[in-house]
Amino acid sequence: MLHAMQDSPSLLRSRGLRATEPRKQVIAALSCGSVPRSPQEIFEAVEGAVNLVTVYRMLEDMEKAGLVHRHHPTGKFVLCPMPEQKGHHGFLHCVRCGKTEEFMEPALCKIENTIAKRAGFTPVSHLSAIDGHCAACR
Repeated sequence: MLHAMQDSPSLLRSRGLRATEPRKQVIAALSCGSVPRSPQEIFEAVEGAVNLVTVYRMLEDMEKAGLVHRHHPTGKFVLCPMPEQKGHHGFLHCVRCGKTEEFMEPALCKIENTIAKRAGFTPVSHLSAIDGHCAACR
């Protein structure tokens, strides 16, 4: 799931974060599969390398840096597979198996900005989720 040209230390440093062992372990935990993971699940995956509060803090820092996204319907996190792509990111989420795929669509961002502007709202970020059934679960 990590960008093909970057390992986790390079990815962290490219976003202004120190490449500490716990952060690398969190990225590794999120890299396993395409199902969003809760902070508790990540904490269990890093096998006590850090406490749960620290996992939450690291996820918050990584989210601000654009390396992870919070999957709002579930509150779980996924590693961003395309952190170098600025703009609107969204999720296709399978309600049967939990698989989540991320997409980036600039046109969707423009539409949402237009809707927000008409309402007198200034967006800070965009994140969309489309729930349904993946090809394997149809």
